[in-house]
Amino acid sequence: MVPTFYGGGVVRRLLATLVVLLALVSVAHPATTAGASTTTVPVDQGDRSVIPDPNTGREPTDPGDRGGWAQLVLFGLMAAGCAVIFGRVLWAGHQRSRLNQAQPED
Repeated sequence: MVPTFYGGGVVRRLLATLVVLLALVSVAHPATTAGASTTTVPVDQGDRSVIPDPNTGREPTDPGDRGGWAQLVLFGLMAAGCAVIFGRVLWAGHQRSRLNQAQPED
């Protein structure tokens, strides 16, 4: 038997689980105390910047470097995987739509 969403107490169970998880998180990470000290990091001086200027990097030498062939292959595989999943979902929706249209209404 599959429990119904509203009649089976699923909502109450979800709310109880959420309350327990929030209580555990608040106990695990208490608020900062008043006596805590902080450290200040000096600001970078001069021409150095966190973000490098365009075209100032180096060419990829290893397959795992930024812009290397391994990174590009991984991107292609991830894009192809997403396309397959998206296509499968569309196909399943199409099949379900055809099935609903083929059944006579009572």
